[in-house]
Amino acid sequence: MNKNSTPVELLQASLEQSRNYTMKALRIAFAFSMLLVFFALYLFITVTPEKLFSKNFHPYELHTMRGSSNSSAIKEAYKNGKMDSVIWEFNSLTAAQPEEYLLAGIAFLEKNQPEKAIETFKTMIQKNENSKTDFFEQDAEYYLAMSYLSNHEPVKAMSIFERINADSENPYNSNVSEWFLLNVKTAIAKK
Repeated sequence: MNKNSTPVELLQASLEQSRNYTMKALRIAFAFSMLLVFFALYLFITVTPEKLFSKNFHPYELHTMRGSSNSSAIKEAYKNGKMDSVIWEFNSLTAAQPEEYLLAGIAFLEKNQPEKAIETFKTMIQKNENSKTDFFEQDAEYYLAMSYLSNHEPVKAMSIFERINADSENPYNSNVSEWFLLNVKTAIAKK
């Protein structure tokens, strides 16, 4: 603009500059919106309960207590990675302990038998409830939710995962992030 511009010319120039800024802002907003759409589409296409399970399943690590020689055949088989033996030993027990239920449930999961894992974890949780105890309860709940994922039942898994995520004291809290929950919700939306 030069010094001899009229007020109308100044106004037109100002409007033109404002229009240019508006068009740039609209282009940026459109590009960002398209990026979000493609990201959501990618999530929707790629997230499945099977992938969530296989990506997030971590075998249970046995805890050893100092001075304790309380080792059962199931614990030994589990420690040695012999899941068939864990299942066989568990099925031959007349009165299983909570940790044996837990190890058997995980063995069923590792042997791709999520229905039996679900049944085992639910039985253990019910026995704890009946006896007003909570032995290995948090472990069983986490692996029950993972069993539901493995069994293509993300809706049943979701409420358990949300409880774990809300409880910062839960040992599995770090495994159940907001991102993980979003992926489970996406798997649910696909059903």
